[in-house]
This record gives sequence, C-alpha cells and structure tokens, in this order.
Amino acid sequence: MKSNHGSDDDTMKEMEREILANIQLCINCRMCLNMCPTYEGWFTQGSFGRLAAINAYFKYGLGEEERLSELLYSCATCRRCQERCKMLCTNASPSETILKARNLLVKKAQAAERKGS
Repeated sequence: MKSNHGSDDDTMKEMEREILANIQLCINCRMCLNMCPTYEGWFTQGSFGRLAAINAYFKYGLGEEERLSELLYSCATCRRCQERCKMLCTNASPSETILKARNLLVKKAQAAERKGS
C-alpha cells in the first residue's frame, strides 16, 4: 500500500509558502486594527498581530503552536480587515491567511498523530 505522507508534506509546505507570501503583501499600515472586533489594545488581538505571529512561527520557528492556535482561533473571521486591505489596494487578505494558517496547523497535528500511531 502506497503512503501519501510525502504528498501530505508537499501539500503542507505549499500551504506554508502561500501563507508566507500572503503575509508579505501586508504593508504594516495597521489600519486593520481599528476594524477588528476582537482588538482591545493588544498587538496580537488584531489581524496585523496575528499575521506577525504566523510569520514568526512558520518562517522563524518562534513561539509555541498551542499559543499560535489560540491567537488564530480568537479571530472572529468577520473579514473587516480584508475589506480594509481591499480599500487600500494591498489585497493582503488577512482573514483568508488566518483561516489557511488554522487549516495548516490542523494538518500538521493530523500528520504528527499519524506518525505517532
């Protein structure tokens, strides 16, 4: 029976590249912060901070997966940040990037579980 662990790894690497490429579109204007219903003054409570956390984790290996997951799942995915990005013509798609990063964390957890069994 053929294993698709290799294709799973390739898929996850491609997802990671796409996520990091989307983050690079962000111009760090932070205009999304005031649009975010979860933002209450802490950097990581808005989409800009979440994107920075995703970048730090996937690009540099900084932070803990559990904490990143908490940050990503605290996002309301209302897409207000995304609308602001469209207005500013950056098309960074922060909410889509957050959703893709959530999906990637799930896939990584599933792959780790398969390896452990």
